[in-house]
Amino acid sequence: MGTNDRGQDPALAGSAVRRMALAAANGLDRLITRLCRFVVLVTGIALTVILTGNVAARYVFASGGIDAAQELPERLFPWFIVAGIALAAQAGGHMSVDWLLDRLGPRGRRWLLLLANVIVIASYLVLCQQSLVVAEIAKLERSPVLNLPNSHGYWAIALGCLLLVLATACTSVRLALTGPETRFSLQYKET
Repeated sequence: MGTNDRGQDPALAGSAVRRMALAAANGLDRLITRLCRFVVLVTGIALTVILTGNVAARYVFASGGIDAAQELPERLFPWFIVAGIALAAQAGGHMSVDWLLDRLGPRGRRWLLLLANVIVIASYLVLCQQSLVVAEIAKLERSPVLNLPNSHGYWAIALGCLLLVLATACTSVRLALTGPETRFSLQYKET
């Protein structure tokens, strides 16, 4: 993460309240990371097994496959995607135009990013609320084979928005207390 002008890690320098706020933000970020990695792993494996099994079943069964295997991926895929989006947000894996950001000093960059984060948080809170409204409507419809409510995808969107709000709030705490260089909690690894 780097050091400040006194050679200290910026996350560890300062008051006890500041350290506690950073520790809470980092702890919540780790929890989001673990949850999202678990969801991506479990749903990714399940999707692979279901789709592969259904392809094999098409050649074995005269009926042409397993009916439920058509619906299950539709139920799992939104959770897979939403968890991946939250992980990408934690690592700064989103599109942005840094033209203005590159022309500002550290203090201006911090305030611009904090303003952008407030807008992001507000937007995702509205989207979360609206996806819950649509989920209530969609739960009246049922899938033909498994007879499950069609609200799963909207619940996934709501959870994803909530995770993005929390991850952005954690980023904002780091940004406000330590600066723009430490705002993301994950690093992409290249092998």
